[in-house]
Amino acid sequence: MLEKGKISSGEFLILVIIFTIGGSILNVPALLVHLAKQDAGISYIITTLVSLCFVFLYNKLASIYPSKTYVEVNEKILGKWVGKVTALLFLFYILYLLSALLYEIGSFSTTQILVGTPIEMIMILFLLTCIIGVRLGLEVISRTALIFFPWIVFMLFMLFLLLIPEIKVEHIQPIFEEGMKPIIKGSYHTLALPYVQLVFFLMIMPYVNEKAEMKKNFYRGTLLGGFVLFLVIIFSILVLGIDITALQNHPSYRLGKRMSVGDFLERIEVTVAFIWILSVYFKLTICYYGLSLGLAQVLGLKNHKLLHFPLAFLIFAFSIITHPNTVHSQNFTVKAWTPFSLTIFFLLPVLLLVIGILKKKRSDSKVAKGC
Repeated sequence: MLEKGKISSGEFLILVIIFTIGGSILNVPALLVHLAKQDAGISYIITTLVSLCFVFLYNKLASIYPSKTYVEVNEKILGKWVGKVTALLFLFYILYLLSALLYEIGSFSTTQILVGTPIEMIMILFLLTCIIGVRLGLEVISRTALIFFPWIVFMLFMLFLLLIPEIKVEHIQPIFEEGMKPIIKGSYHTLALPYVQLVFFLMIMPYVNEKAEMKKNFYRGTLLGGFVLFLVIIFSILVLGIDITALQNHPSYRLGKRMSVGDFLERIEVTVAFIWILSVYFKLTICYYGLSLGLAQVLGLKNHKLLHFPLAFLIFAFSIITHPNTVHSQNFTVKAWTPFSLTIFFLLPVLLLVIGILKKKRSDSKVAKGC
């Protein structure tokens, strides 16, 4: 086993919540409001409920071989060579997601916070901090998340509390103006942001203690993370309105600019940036960890730390060439990201689950006949 560390089911819960928020808190409101208008909140409720079906699927898949990661399950169920091919598809997706997240970090930082700073420098510095986390191991990553999680919760609470005076109920009216079609469309396009990606936790689940509680916490973490994103979407509509929310690249950051404490503490939008940077850091680190561990298992290496620095160069190169600009990134997210994600993270896991159950039944019947 390449990873010797173990984490608790409580730490697993926190990782799921942070992973769900990370990468979505800034972008999902704009995408969903653009598609579903003032019914974006209803659309996201549907998305979150559908996501529980994905969690159910991933929990079932983890139950077949509880001591094996997703990459190992592929090889166990589909055979050595076919399993390696499907595992490489999974790892390529992680590589693409890592590069997209890294580009997003650089783009946001250079346009909103550190204007004029070369985007490459931001990406390199962030990538180096992720390497430190991955090299320290899963236990350190989860316990660091445990330390920062209360701060994320506190800042989210302050964000929503200070925005209450800015709420305008008329922004969310009329409900169901265009029927169910835009609501369903919005739900479909946000399934991959981030719920389908929760399959990444199949790379971590073998190292979690208390398996029964872990599966329950998978559901809880998904719902709690979804609830936070639902609140961000609702507040974006109620405070900014659907037109501003749909046009902004980062509407939740714009929300932070509307926070005010009396008349002396204003423009504290860095709070939103801090929430996003922290959550994205942990999401990036979890994906980086899964990529290095999975690739080491495919290649038959005894230590995945050998891959950390070579993968860093690959991720950095991909982050530069994958999306030449923000418009290209947004178009890909709207048009191709969901079908691409569902193919690899829904259809393939369903196939693995069906074949895995049939193999288990066949092996159990052989054992029974042998007895």
